[in-house]
Amino acid sequence: MSDDRSSRTTDPGRDSARDPLARLGASDPLARLGRLSWRRPKRAAAGGTIVIGSLAVILVGLGVTVAIVSGVAAAIRDATKPSTAVPAVVAHGAVTERMSIITNTTGALGGQPKYTNASWTVKKDEKVTVIITSYDNGTAPLQGAQMMFDHVMGSTTGTETIGGKTVSSISDVTVAHTFTIDAFNFNMPIPAATGNGHVTVEATFIPTKTGTFVWQCYAPCGAGANGGSGAMSTTNWMEGDIKVVD
Repeated sequence: MSDDRSSRTTDPGRDSARDPLARLGASDPLARLGRLSWRRPKRAAAGGTIVIGSLAVILVGLGVTVAIVSGVAAAIRDATKPSTAVPAVVAHGAVTERMSIITNTTGALGGQPKYTNASWTVKKDEKVTVIITSYDNGTAPLQGAQMMFDHVMGSTTGTETIGGKTVSSISDVTVAHTFTIDAFNFNMPIPAATGNGHVTVEATFIPTKTGTFVWQCYAPCGAGANGGSGAMSTTNWMEGDIKVVD
């Protein structure tokens, strides 16, 4: 604009005050464009800054909104999705089953140890306390895959009591027998009888399904080279069955 004011001062014959085109340099279109070019970028830059700023504010607002909505959606999802927790089994009753392990037996398997009360019936979801009194003072150390059966498994407390003392396992070399129900992952390791002639072992489990299930002694206490035959493979000696009803 300073060029236009100079022209009006030095050339009084031009009526530039009444001719807008003259103020823009009407006689030279290229000059006009040149004079306009220094103003337009500034306006564009200012407008661009406003637009970018507005877009930034909008984007930030959208981000916050999305975050809030996502958080609310996650909270609703977590509040309504099914629980993956396994519900605890509620015992509908309680029963005690007593068993004994005797020795000095007679018959075809004479001398080999034998469980008494080898078969019994209980109810599903009933709390069953098993009390086993063993009179066998011999050991049958666990071997190979049997080694896991020196631990108590599947009881309601994860433990058993031996002569009133609570334990979760015994030494595998002191094991004489086990009382194991594979269907319920239940196992009671039973040590050799002590100096007073017997040992009493107690544990509790809850059968959660109906049917007839085999229990087994997994300590090699029978006949044969590996102790797996004879009493170990004979029903009502070192194995039996449990019937679970509704």
